[in-house]
Order: sequence, then structure tokens, then C-alpha cells
Amino acid sequence: MNFVRKVANSNILASIIDIPENLRNKKVEILIFPYENLDSEANIDQKPKKARGLLEKYRNKDLQDVENGAWAKAVVDKHENG
Repeated sequence: MNFVRKVANSNILASIIDIPENLRNKKVEILIFPYENLDSEANIDQKPKKARGLLEKYRNKDLQDVENGAWAKAVVDKHENG
């Protein structure tokens, strides 16, 4: 990784960034590193996850016909003797 390291008087930075009072008019070490936002890069590389087929292993074909009429049967059972 490339970077820049320089020792200079903090006064040259005063017009660029806020310098704390205890560092003004002193020699300071300046380090410049490239900015790498790893979070956003990782999100770009990942494909969006989908839920389709996630519960496929729990599917029971024998119960599908019973499930299709379950709500109607429950309503009849509840209100039949009403």
C-alpha cells in the first residue's frame, strides 16, 4: 500500500483541517493513506439473497390438499353450531 509521510509545521494545515490548540505552531507528523471503504465494496460484490425455495425441504405433498381446504373447514367447524 502506498502512503505519504511528512514532518511539517502544523500551521500549513490550519486552512485545511481544525488543529487542536496543543498542536498549533509545532512540528507534526502527517500521514496520508488511501481511503478504502471495505463495507461498501463487500456489499457490491455480494448478490442479494432470495427466500424463494428456502423452505422447500419442509414441503409435504400429502398435506397440501388438506392445507388447501383447512381455513374453510375451520370456519365451518367454528360457526356450524352458532
